[in-house]
Amino acid sequence: MSKNLVIVESPAKAKTIEGYLGKDYKVTSSMGHIRDLAKGNGAIDIENNFEPTYEVSPEKKEVIKRLKELSKEAEMVYLASDEDREGRPSRGT
Repeated sequence: MSKNLVIVESPAKAKTIEGYLGKDYKVTSSMGHIRDLAKGNGAIDIENNFEPTYEVSPEKKEVIKRLKELSKEAEMVYLASDEDREGRPSRGT
């Protein structure tokens, strides 16, 4: 059992990062984003400081279950999300 669990978005990144961190770390992937804004006009509540409403993607329920099981075995969990911002142009374009 690893003391530390690191969760990244990409399976390829998980494999690479785990090689750098060593035996005290288990690195796994969320296989991309696990939630998104709710569909329809109710996704952003403009009356409550533009509070977003998220929903879990149905195909990610098993991934979430696996991540929860792994997190119970770890002393520390690190969420290493990407800095991507979908829908925004990159600086180079």
